[in-house]
Amino acid sequence: MPSKGPAMSTLESIRQPAVAGRFYTAVPARLRAEITGYLATPAAPKAKAYGVMVPHAGYVYSGAVCGRALASVDIPPVCLLLHTKHHLGGGALSLAQFQTWQTPLGPIETDGSLNKALASVPGVSASNVPHFLEHAAEVVLPFLQVLRPDVRIAVVSVSTSPLELLQRTAQGIAKAVVAHDQDVLLIASTDMNHYADEESTILKDKLALAALADFDAAAMLQVCQQQDISMCGAHATALMLETCQRLGATRVEVLEHTTSGAVSGDRDEVVGYASARVL
Repeated sequence: MPSKGPAMSTLESIRQPAVAGRFYTAVPARLRAEITGYLATPAAPKAKAYGVMVPHAGYVYSGAVCGRALASVDIPPVCLLLHTKHHLGGGALSLAQFQTWQTPLGPIETDGSLNKALASVPGVSASNVPHFLEHAAEVVLPFLQVLRPDVRIAVVSVSTSPLELLQRTAQGIAKAVVAHDQDVLLIASTDMNHYADEESTILKDKLALAALADFDAAAMLQVCQQQDISMCGAHATALMLETCQRLGATRVEVLEHTTSGAVSGDRDEVVGYASARVL
């Protein structure tokens, strides 16, 4: 009888929270109540969407924007999170291999069928390495748990990549989504411009958001490069846009735009936060 090979270790199969207690409270009841409050005021009437863009800072800064955006879309049985790659390791597009993601609200299971299909997409590599300490996907998960307790996920970190690679990868992801036996929502996790004064940040963000609203991933990446807009998840968002376009989406609706200065009162060095949905 052939060997089945070594079993996946707990470290490799269960992704423990990395930023609970820092980016958001680790107290389950408090966390659920806080998220429920954010979800109570959707940014727009709820609609079925192909994708949604949300920020990923600490909840005190961007939790309301994230929650109101997610409350504005139907959450299907499966969500694919595409996020900024803040940590080294893995490939340019790294597909997490954890079987379970743990949060203070409990476990979220990975969708094995989607993960298997994504692992075969050219340009996507399977690696947990960049995900262990990454917050960009983690902070979104508790919102999904409150909105849809039975949700399953797949998670891909996206670093700076040529548009041509993102377009080829989008084609493969779209095929995997179409072949799946349940609806899949794409979620792009990104913040906008970082650490400039508020006036400059708002102006820069508006340029990127205008391209986003035009459903033009190429223009969005181009303006971020030309105008030095430090939108950390620009490539993750571009991949989401390109994939949604191939799935049949026709328009993008920008939902909200604000900065950390609205909370901190510091207008000299802010981070921009925005949300959008793809319909």
